[in-house]
Amino acid sequence: MDPLIRAEVVIGENTRQLLVEQNVTLSIPAIKVRNINASVRDITTDVIADKVVIQGVLHKQIFFVGEDNIVHHQAEDIPFSTFVDVPGAEPGMNVQIDSVIETVIFSLLTPTIVHQKVVIEFFIKVTETRQLNVLTGEGPLVRVDQVVGENTKQQLFENFVMLTTPAIKVDDITVTIKNVTTHIIQDKVIIQGVIHKQIFFVGTNNIEFHQAEDIEFSTFVDVPGATPGMDVEVVPTVEFVHFELRDQNTILQKVVIEFFAKVTESVQINLLLGPGALLKLETVIGENTNQILVENLFTLPIPTVKIREIIAQIRDLTTEVINDKVIIQGILHKQIFFIGNDNLEHHQAEDIPFSTFVDIIGTTPGNNVRVDARIETILFELVDSNTLRQKVVIEFFVKVTETQQLSVQIVSPYYF
Repeated sequence: MDPLIRAEVVIGENTRQLLVEQNVTLSIPAIKVRNINASVRDITTDVIADKVVIQGVLHKQIFFVGEDNIVHHQAEDIPFSTFVDVPGAEPGMNVQIDSVIETVIFSLLTPTIVHQKVVIEFFIKVTETRQLNVLTGEGPLVRVDQVVGENTKQQLFENFVMLTTPAIKVDDITVTIKNVTTHIIQDKVIIQGVIHKQIFFVGTNNIEFHQAEDIEFSTFVDVPGATPGMDVEVVPTVEFVHFELRDQNTILQKVVIEFFAKVTESVQINLLLGPGALLKLETVIGENTNQILVENLFTLPIPTVKIREIIAQIRDLTTEVINDKVIIQGILHKQIFFIGNDNLEHHQAEDIPFSTFVDIIGTTPGNNVRVDARIETILFELVDSNTLRQKVVIEFFVKVTETQQLSVQIVSPYYF
């Protein structure tokens, strides 16, 4: 059976250069501008028909020699906006943007005025997330999100709300869904969140009032084939809002929400190249596994008779790709539960930085990395009443990919 995948179809891409020209007044007179460092910050994009609008801030650090022959520093932020033509682009599509400072030219017009010209180049790629049946074959090995299943569920939420001020009329109630979290169990996606309501009503004094209300909810959507560890995307949509003023202080509210859940699983497949769809995909460079032993002695704060339990987790994991290697750094966070001489249970936290590397032939800086870290074993023993010896084995599975555009053969695409 041809796999059904969820991937980004390339709609189009383009490049645009922008000249930002500006005079800046220095805080003190200068005899020379040593250099100007420029960077682009706070970039935002907005897709409209056939165009991508770009906004951001050009941040500059100006280093100049004052009349005292000392090098001084002055910062400057210049907001900018521009657009790039991308035929086929539509609102709601995905945007990837890369910006490069091409040129920085400056000249000292007067002792306090610097004329600056900065050329910024923007590369824009617009994609749309779609589901496609692809053909497997002798093509490159890629990591894709294979669709396990999807389903939709509607649910009615009904409640009464007590108004803080007597009302004669309810003008409007707007509803949004916030703080959505998901949890996958066998064949089901559990969804939790908050229904946020803003109630606008007219009081007995003919003045419009506002009152907010948050209602926590939980529900589930059946997705056959879903198992813990898979990825899930949930899209809640408010379908219907009904309200009725029962008396001056009580409103009956009914809200119908539709939950769309899609479950995917990260898999590796060899795609068949050829005419069909141009996709933005992650080509697999390589993968490998490594284990490390983190061993240490820990001094307990009080005399101890027994260690009840040690719970450990990996935090703040970072990676750096160099040639043929991936360097991994992070924090091993431990929670130690122990029984003191007072026969009470105590708790003590401990953070241990660690670093290691995994060999993966073919990797180069700029590649993408996915790391799955798993604590395999926790061993501990009391050396004496105040000293705890701990050994923790951590396993790292590392996959390195490279983002590429590939034209692949497809069976029957359809949109999400």
